[in-house]
Amino acid sequence: MLITQTAITPLLEIKDERFDPEKCAEYELMLEVNTERLRFMVFDGGQKRVLCLEDYLMSGIGREPNQSAWLSDLFQQHRFLGNNLWKSVSVSFNTPHFTLIPDEYFRKEYIGSYLELLRGETLEHEQVVHREVRHLGARNVFVVQKSISEFMLNTYTLHKPIFLHQTHALIEGTIIQSKLEKDRSVMSLHFEDEYLTVTIAKNSRLLFCNKFAYKVASDMGYFVMFVLDSLGLRADDLSAFLYGEITPFSEDYQLLQKFLSHISFGNIPPKIMLGEAFEDLPEHRYFSLYNIYFATL
Repeated sequence: MLITQTAITPLLEIKDERFDPEKCAEYELMLEVNTERLRFMVFDGGQKRVLCLEDYLMSGIGREPNQSAWLSDLFQQHRFLGNNLWKSVSVSFNTPHFTLIPDEYFRKEYIGSYLELLRGETLEHEQVVHREVRHLGARNVFVVQKSISEFMLNTYTLHKPIFLHQTHALIEGTIIQSKLEKDRSVMSLHFEDEYLTVTIAKNSRLLFCNKFAYKVASDMGYFVMFVLDSLGLRADDLSAFLYGEITPFSEDYQLLQKFLSHISFGNIPPKIMLGEAFEDLPEHRYFSLYNIYFATL
């Protein structure tokens, strides 16, 4: 019996007219991955321009070990994603568990214990990784899937991939936005699947960052109000920006606008350019992917 490989097609695929897949050595590759999704962009650092953006659903993934097999199939089929000649490669892991440890308290030998209060022991198929968040004087400690991290390391061997957590990119994006808001704190609300990541900063100083799992809009609203109350912030005193998988017609947005006075959908980060090919893509949609660039400078 002849067995054929099923073609893997993206949920979204946008290419700038300037993109040349034969020039990978001149471009930076930035990926964001979790157990069900893979997104990536090709970035021209000299022009600060996004040249390609693709978004995939890891369909048919039942258990963790299958992720590396799915990635292997995609990379074999893809014209340029598995190219080993990129100028640099960064991989942002979108996982639920992370913590920020101030540099003065961070000890590499204790890295395995920092997340125990949040989730218990690290599982056999996982590993704990850390990366410096330079604006904070802290380390972002997080869990990644071994199969995915090993796949990336074995694929991109010319330059070792930079590993970071999605919250690192969101923190950088929120801090950048806070520089533009002189009188108010900035709250970034990043939505995806059944998670909300809340990041708050003022005058380039991080005030809060955490990821919440929720099922219904009322629970999401409670988490937002709880954070504001805990920080002693009034809705009138902050600008709230919405990012990720949220639309003006969603129940989440309809609820938030009832108690957040200054709320809007966010734009692409300053200094990041999108060409005409991206004009129909909502600017707020891939905020965490765009900000990988600033998190890896």
